[in-house]
Formats: sequence, C-alpha cells, structure tokens
Amino acid sequence: MKKIIYYGLYWFIVQMIIAQLGTRISHKCLKKDNIYFRSWNFEKEGQLWQKLVKVQYWKNQLPDGQRINSNIVSKAAFDTSSNTHEVSKFILETRRAELVHLFSILPVIAFLNSSRSIKIINLIYVIIANVPCIIVQRYNRPKLVRIYSKMLKRKGD
Repeated sequence: MKKIIYYGLYWFIVQMIIAQLGTRISHKCLKKDNIYFRSWNFEKEGQLWQKLVKVQYWKNQLPDGQRINSNIVSKAAFDTSSNTHEVSKFILETRRAELVHLFSILPVIAFLNSSRSIKIINLIYVIIANVPCIIVQRYNRPKLVRIYSKMLKRKGD
C-alpha cells in the first residue's frame, strides 16, 4: 500500500513540475515551424483520430489543466469565432499542451529497474493519463490551422 502512495505522489509531483515548466515555454519557441507539430500525412488532418478512437465524442470529458494549475490557459478562454490573434494563440497552446503531455510520459523511465508488474502498472498509467490529451491536440490543431488560414485570407481580400 505504501508503494502505491509513493508512486501516486511521484506522478503527481513530477507532472505538476512538468506542467509548471511547460507554462514557461515562450510563444516564440512554440511559433517555430517544427515538423513535429504539423499534421502528418497518415493522420489525414486529424481524421485518423476520429476514425480510430472517436475523439470527438470524448475530448470534452478530459479535465482542464487550469483547475489544478492557474498558469495553464483554459480552452474556454479562447474566442476563435472572429479574432485571428485568439486562434493563433490557441494553436500555440495546443502545441504547448502536446509537449507537456509528451514530456510527462518520459519520467516512466524511473521504473526501469522495478519489477515487471510495477513497470507495467506505471506504463499503463502514464499512457492513460497523457496519450488521450496528445490525441486531442493532434485532432484539434489541423482544424484550427484551417480556420486561421481562412481568416487570414479573408483579411487579405
């Protein structure tokens, strides 16, 4: 029982630290056109995630990180209806969220020397806690990029 409490505390502390550090990633860094943040061909602009895991039906059930860390920007804070700056900022925040959740998987290496069952339990936890959030970002971002591009074209007309 003690081990479960220690592992739970480990994950809570590590993920809060990573989330806090993630809020300090500058917009300048997130604006860089990194190939990782683009929608990959096999993702079909995010539709792969809808087809595989029906992300549209459960994405709004994921917890909002702002409830735990006030430095995290809530998706509810964005008005993407008419403001290009807001859409651009939202795109950057999807990148930030994806990075934070990606980096949150890495601390599982602390369990490499643990018993097989501990490794499996912690690996399952870290996948359940982070992969759905990554999928949502990869599903939403292509739509936001399309919206942003259309808004920019309208401004140019």
